[in-house]
Parts: sequence; C-alpha cells; structure tokens
Amino acid sequence: MKKSILLSLIAVLMANGLLFASASAEKPIAVSDRGSVTGEIRVPELKPKWSLSVNNFIDNAIAEDGLVFLVADKKLIAIDANTGKIKYRYGSNLTDNYVYAAGIVYGTTANGKAFALNARTGAQKWLNAISKTPGTVSVVGDTVYYAEGKRTYALNAATGKTKWVSEEPQAEGSAFGITVANGIVFQSYLVQGALTSTQLDAFDAKTGKKLWGVFHQNTPLTVRNGVVYSVYDPYPSPDDDPARNVTINAFDATTGKLMASQVFSWKIASAPPYHVSGGSVLLEGNDLYITTDVEVRKYDFASYKVDGKPLQTWVKPDAEAEFAGPVNGGRLFFSRYGSGEVLGLKLLDGKSLIWYADNPVVATTIYGNGVYVSQSDGVLRGYRLDTREPVFNVHTGSRYFGSTLKTGNTLIIQTPGKLTAVTIPKSML
Repeated sequence: MKKSILLSLIAVLMANGLLFASASAEKPIAVSDRGSVTGEIRVPELKPKWSLSVNNFIDNAIAEDGLVFLVADKKLIAIDANTGKIKYRYGSNLTDNYVYAAGIVYGTTANGKAFALNARTGAQKWLNAISKTPGTVSVVGDTVYYAEGKRTYALNAATGKTKWVSEEPQAEGSAFGITVANGIVFQSYLVQGALTSTQLDAFDAKTGKKLWGVFHQNTPLTVRNGVVYSVYDPYPSPDDDPARNVTINAFDATTGKLMASQVFSWKIASAPPYHVSGGSVLLEGNDLYITTDVEVRKYDFASYKVDGKPLQTWVKPDAEAEFAGPVNGGRLFFSRYGSGEVLGLKLLDGKSLIWYADNPVVATTIYGNGVYVSQSDGVLRGYRLDTREPVFNVHTGSRYFGSTLKTGNTLIIQTPGKLTAVTIPKSML
C-alpha cells in the first residue's frame, strides 16, 4: 500500500506540474509497473528507421526535442532521433543520472561533480565539484538540486554556483520529489523510525534553512494559498482489520502547523487477511480520485465534508490496480501491481479498457493515441488508444526492455546494448 501511494503521488505531482525531477518535453500519459495472454495477434511488422549498438545500461536513455541521449562507456552520447547519427560525445566517468531541461542537459560524475551542457552542441556551460560522492540532479525553475545522501545542494542553473546546502540528519537516503512553491522547497526523505517511512521537510528557497519536517507524510499532493496538502503514510495497515482510509493533512507551508485533515474511509469487501486495500490517490484540479479495494471514488477536493459521500463511483478495473498517470481523454489509467500492464477506465460509462497481448507483458507506455506494449517474447506492439486495435509489431530479439521513449513522431525502444527507432503511424500520434 505504501508503494502504491508513493507511485500514485508521483503521477499526481507530474499532472499538477509540481514534480520536476525529470524535466521532459513529452511525458508519457501512463507507465506500468511489471510483468495477459490470448491467441496470437497478427499485425504488420514495422521496419526500424535506424538501430544503434551501444554499451550502456538497459534503461538510461532519454529522448527530448528530436535528440536521444544516453550514457555509454561513462560518456554522454547525443543522437539525432531521425537519423540515428551520433552528434557528439561528452565527458568521462559520468553516472547514469542526468536530466534535460529547456535545451540544457544537467548531469553528474562518479566523483561528485555536477555539469551543464548545451543539449544540441555538447558545449559545456559549467562544471561544479560538489562532493566526493555521486548524487542525483533535478531542475526546478532557475535552480539545479543536487541530492547526495543527507545533503541537498542548490545550484544556480545558469552558472553552476552553489547557492546553499540543506541537510536532513535522519535521512536514510537522498531527497526526492523536490517541489518548490511560495518561496519554499519541499523535499521528501525516507527516515527510520520504529518503521521506515517518508518524511516531508520544508526549506527556505533563498537560504536553505530548514523550516519544519513531518514524519509519515508523503510528497506534496498540492500546494495552494500557503497551504501544503500531503497524504499521510499509514504503513503498516493491520491485516486483520477491514477498515481502511486515506488521510490528507493540510499544513501551513511556512510553519508546518497542522491546519486540517480530510479523511476518506471504507471497509475491504473481501475476507481476511486483508492484504488488498487500495489507497491510491490522484488529484486533477478539484477532482480527487481515490481507489478502494473494489472501487474508484471521486470527491470534490475543495468542498470536503466529514463522512461525505463520493460524487461518483466506478468499478475498479482490477483489485491490484493503482493509478499510473493523470486523466487523459476522459480516461483514468492504472498499473496492475506485479504486472507490466496498464488498464484504462472510461469515466463516461465506467467501461474498463485492456490492450490484450499474446505473451506476458514486460511493460506498457502510452503517448498520445499510442499504447506501446513490450512482451517477454521480444515483441513490442503498438495499439491505438481510442479503438484498442493492434497496429504494428517490432521484433527486438530481446526479452528485456528499458523505458519506451518518444520524441516527435519517433519511438525509441531500449533493449540491452541496443536502441531501435521506428516512425510512429499518424493514427497513433
């Protein structure tokens, strides 16, 4: 339950523009977790526009603005997404952690340096030796955040100069889910208490001074009018009690004072032990969606009432399904835990949507009107989102897939040691 809440909150933050850890020109609508089988599906084979052998980790490429970037042999390689030609190589001893934002690539080295370079030319803008330990980078506005262990370094995105350093002494790892609002930087950490849980901290955006921290609170659901809303982490939930709830706490953004709480309760319909409990949360404007074990419920976030009834309910597509992305085209999307499948739900009529495969699914990614399903037999298949009809196959020769990427009308397929690019049919754009 803890994992599903964290995953769905990340999707919520992406939808609300609050999470910027991986700035992207084209974001997937939905991304599955891991791992349905029917008769053989026969569709045309799509010929690759190019392929490239690379000595890289299976899943470290990103595609942005007509370019594909990846780290291979500890160097950053930039590739023309249309032709497959290498435009440049940069650096040495680089890590797999880098991001693209507004025409700039920001990344890290294994010996604790952060760098920025022009994404099109590879020209270095700056290099900052921060620490001896590699960190992770994220970009919010004009600031690069370099998270390394208990410390987070705020860097001027234009110059690379360090502005301040914050610290969470109790952190068990680096900060994640960095959000900036009202002149405050919100950072989440895993912290060890009686049990490990998420802690939400607030820091002054100008100085890095810690303002407050609250244990058992997840990354902000939203920040409005000086109030930060966060879902309480209830882990662990007793498996002998069918009662479950989602609690959204409202804190003063400056002081961390608890202002109010919204509690949404239900009872699990099945028999004990109660392992399946729901609790996935998605906020779209004032439309608050919450999953139980059997339902998807919609509430008015701005008009909370104690023990209030949902505005609308739908049958949940699967007991193990939790939100996988924002509302798109009048549809909700879910990832089935332990499977590579994405499931859909039409809000208009409550109809469940599934894109059938003829082998076990490794992963599913949705862009625009295209649903891209990677199968364990090495086939990536493209379906139309609107009609659910299969359109094409690409045989990759691999049982393993990294993230499926898209830039413009080009789809990039990652398999071990290889990138394969195909042109997406117009009906799927």
